[in-house]
Amino acid sequence: MIFIDTSAWVAIADRNDQYAEESAQRYKQLIVNKERLVTSDFILVETYNLLSKTIGAMPTIRFGNILASLPVLTIEHVARVDWDRGWKILEKYDDKKFSFTDCTSFAMMERLKIKTAFSFDAHFAQFGFGKIP
Repeated sequence: MIFIDTSAWVAIADRNDQYAEESAQRYKQLIVNKERLVTSDFILVETYNLLSKTIGAMPTIRFGNILASLPVLTIEHVARVDWDRGWKILEKYDDKKFSFTDCTSFAMMERLKIKTAFSFDAHFAQFGFGKIP
């Protein structure tokens, strides 16, 4: 399983993103390899908020509809246990500048035993996960 973070989704959706080309190639490879992809509802809220500002509402809606129909993608809801663990991570690593969304993602990845994130955010590696790229 591969956890997909906001930075990867934004780069996939926004052709003007600095990581757009690399993200598209990596994403295609994950699909070809039939990887099981996981993201969270918090990640999608963050993604859709950013995309609404950069590419506009209609392209964001189209992108969201595509994601909702992908059979290889599981959208996990942040559970209470992820929230609580995420809060503890935020408190413990206050020197790392992790966002609370990052922390809930880390907690979810721990719970689901996901070892790798597709992300352009260095925080996943700082917390100890593998990272693509």
